[in-house]
Amino acid sequence: MSGDSDSDDCDMPGLVSNGTDGAPAPGGAGVALDEEEDLGEEMYVDSLAPSVDLFSTKKFKTAEDCLEHCKEVHGLDLAVLKRRLSMDTFSYIRFVNYVRSESPSPGFVMSLSSGAKWGDLKFMKPVIPDDPLLMFNFEEELDPQDEEEENGFEIDISRELNDEIANPRNFHNQLSTASTNSEDSCIASNVTFEEDLVKMSLDKFNDLKKQFDAMSLELREKDNELKAVFEDMTKMKGVAQTLFNSGGEAEKPFAKTKHKVVPVSEARTVEEDHSYFQSYAHYSIHHEMLSDSVRTSSYRDALVNNPDRLRDALVLDIGCGTGILSMFASQAGAKAVVGVDCSDIIYQAMDIVRENKMDDRVKLVKGRLEETELPYEKFDFIVSEWMGYFLLFEGMLDSVLAARDKYLAPGGMVLPNRCTIELCAISDHERYDSLVGFWSDVYGYKMSCMRGPILADASVEVIPKDLVVSNSANVLDLNINTCTVADTEFSSSFELKITKDCELTGILGYFDTFFDLPTPVMFSTGPQVKPTHWKQTVFYLPEKLPVKKNETIPCKMVCKRMKTDARALKVSLTLDDKTYRYTVD
Repeated sequence: MSGDSDSDDCDMPGLVSNGTDGAPAPGGAGVALDEEEDLGEEMYVDSLAPSVDLFSTKKFKTAEDCLEHCKEVHGLDLAVLKRRLSMDTFSYIRFVNYVRSESPSPGFVMSLSSGAKWGDLKFMKPVIPDDPLLMFNFEEELDPQDEEEENGFEIDISRELNDEIANPRNFHNQLSTASTNSEDSCIASNVTFEEDLVKMSLDKFNDLKKQFDAMSLELREKDNELKAVFEDMTKMKGVAQTLFNSGGEAEKPFAKTKHKVVPVSEARTVEEDHSYFQSYAHYSIHHEMLSDSVRTSSYRDALVNNPDRLRDALVLDIGCGTGILSMFASQAGAKAVVGVDCSDIIYQAMDIVRENKMDDRVKLVKGRLEETELPYEKFDFIVSEWMGYFLLFEGMLDSVLAARDKYLAPGGMVLPNRCTIELCAISDHERYDSLVGFWSDVYGYKMSCMRGPILADASVEVIPKDLVVSNSANVLDLNINTCTVADTEFSSSFELKITKDCELTGILGYFDTFFDLPTPVMFSTGPQVKPTHWKQTVFYLPEKLPVKKNETIPCKMVCKRMKTDARALKVSLTLDDKTYRYTVD
């Protein structure tokens, strides 16, 4: 099954050399992945050129390194500023250009309580052309630490107190400003200034003293909280060091845990998923899927050619669409079949079932599986055509697994019961030059910036088998009867052995599907066999990569879900020393 997904503001693939002398190649730059978790919760664009420090002339390889330097050396914590000033991407861009043009001190910037200093639209104009800091994914990458949010601690409390209370000149300026406001003029009228002295009434002095005492108390409380945090950190370091040195089972409670993968049904409501379900209400997508003879005949053969397994069984069809799989199951001898679909296509499916006189055995229910009551408590078989591009796109497998855990009877089976993802290298100069190289000369003009969005998105297309130039490597093997939602995010190291001298233009991904029944059935979506409507998924390289026959290329793939779109995927692909990043949406 495949369809469109809401677009995600994800970025172009990054390219990074893990060696010390590697240089970014045109088309994007990235950061090295020390381990699979380094892919992080969000993909981002790394620097396309060295980043210049905001407060000196020092240069850094990436924008991330530059901002980390600003935080560690200059005390500029963008995460704190983002939260306090409610900064978005545009205010961040103005902020960078403001600092570059006005050269304020880091302390002054951190003491500000508003973004008025860089509010002028003139700061939208880059001070440094193609400034990598302006390409940093500010909104998605900078999140203040949870501890700071919970405790309300910010590093510049003392600066604000000193600025507002302890400095009489600043106080004089504030009162001068206040005197221009009719509501505040009474405050200024009770205060006089002589050089560095401030004279005021006793009542006014006592009022200010109360304010000062209250703020001083608050500062002491914050200091105590900070000390407590540091003490806890020191204790944790000691415990961790002890456990590390002692080894054994005691290390397990402190092992790095994998983040929870949230099922689509929890990440998106039916209303938020309306466009997804609506895409399956139109006849065209069902015409495309039913016309895919590899897909449809494989499901038919798996069901109809195993009547001994299907006879008198209760079958649940998830995402039933036009009801074709439900009718196959009924034809195979199922006692009863329940089809579920959240799309309006269910109403046409009801007509189709009645037209074929199967409505006494096939019952159709409209709704999202996780939120729908079914007429039976348990089923002997769960069948679904849930696969999307690159197998996992759309995240429909989540519903199948939820149904399995709730409705599958002991000894029951999910069909298909196994799926794998395979990768191989391709050399397709004609397609690469027309898609990626095209922007180097467009009617005599260079449009290099257009390469980025194209390289960022994986391309779904049919690749002729003679363009494959390596073996196929398995990177994922899912047992649908036992896997969990967490297994849909994976990291896999593999090797590709080149079969001829050529230039690699991309890495191709496809999946195979298995029905392990007494009469087994399988089908592949790879380039070596008849094309399906899933086609193949191609991850194009920023530059062609020369290779030799029998050369072995070490590779790694990390695949995770989009944080902003649970149905979409983000992919990190490493070849030799270079890492590239993509989205599948």
